[in-house]
Amino acid sequence: MLIYPFKYLADSVQVSINPDSQGAAIMDQFSIADRQRYAELKSESKKQEFLWSRAALHSTGADLKYIEYQGKKPLTANGHISLSHCKNGVAAAFSEKLDVGIDIETKRENLVRIAQKFTTEEELARFNCEPQTALQFVWGIKESLFKLYGYGSVDFKAHLEITTFEWDPESRQGWGIAWVGQTCQERPEPLQCLVQTALVGEHYICLATHRIPTVPFESKRTVLREWVPSDAPWLYDLNMNPQVVRYTGDAGFTSTHSALNLIKSYPNYQRDGYGRWMVIDKSTGNPIGWCGLKNNPWGIDLGFRFFEAAWGQGIATECAVATVEKAKALGLSSLIGRALSENIGSWKVLEKVGMQRYESLPIEAFAQDYNIAEKDLDSWKGQMLHMYKLELL
Repeated sequence: MLIYPFKYLADSVQVSINPDSQGAAIMDQFSIADRQRYAELKSESKKQEFLWSRAALHSTGADLKYIEYQGKKPLTANGHISLSHCKNGVAAAFSEKLDVGIDIETKRENLVRIAQKFTTEEELARFNCEPQTALQFVWGIKESLFKLYGYGSVDFKAHLEITTFEWDPESRQGWGIAWVGQTCQERPEPLQCLVQTALVGEHYICLATHRIPTVPFESKRTVLREWVPSDAPWLYDLNMNPQVVRYTGDAGFTSTHSALNLIKSYPNYQRDGYGRWMVIDKSTGNPIGWCGLKNNPWGIDLGFRFFEAAWGQGIATECAVATVEKAKALGLSSLIGRALSENIGSWKVLEKVGMQRYESLPIEAFAQDYNIAEKDLDSWKGQMLHMYKLELL
């Protein structure tokens, strides 16, 4: 059946699990490489497994005639594919743009015995589900990451790290962020991945996806790019300035390591295809703040934060304009912005990029529906929250 049992990326990835067809009817669509591979199989069970996997792949929309091989791994010229088998189960994933890895498993009792070989207590503690389910998903996630990476020589414990995970027991779905730390000539940088899980009947399904990082883009005086781990000291210093975070409600980091954890667990780039971007001063090559987008349930927010040394020079407006243009290029339909009434510099930037104020609420009224810390509410007492919107289409 063709289903998508995950929370995110339904518009970017197609998934098929246990299709009704066993594949014999589509043999005439096989590539030359697949015809040869099938002919080499001796076992009838292996042949049936092969046909079933191709039926699953075909139902995702992948064109079977383009399948070739990198060693034993099937590839296709018209996108990215991944296949997995288990007892009475087969799964396939296809995406035109995203790297993918998929894994399907039934319950494996031996995971408790071998857990120390592929995970840690710290990693397991991130899984807010019962222990056996946690082990199943850690194993399945790492199998899917291994398949996505595609070049072998990967130690599941040393090279694959799951940095966040959320589980919804009602939908029986979960998601998080993970990293492939192993590198090679073909993949010279560590890979940040979105990982998703689902319990479908008796099967544990795990999907890993990797989106190529956003190409850095420019304003007149700056370059905007994705956060990287080496930015942790800069983010730490930025958030530790009480004047910078005065109107944000954000707490400062406890250490540079906690800033690094934020970067490593930041989901927006992989989940949404955009996020907050580090702003680099062209003249010095140093970060001077960040500017970008955030996908909230109530809208896509335009936000920015800069070191005090960059205030009053029009840089925030310059970067906000560049971000609006990027949002248009991404096909986003609208943006929102919010700023407290005393934060005059911020709401003036929103207005300079064309945002229209549509409502102003006393912060006390706004706080009734949102989780605002008591200390922030006290310090913002009597202020209005200005709310803005910009239509892009």
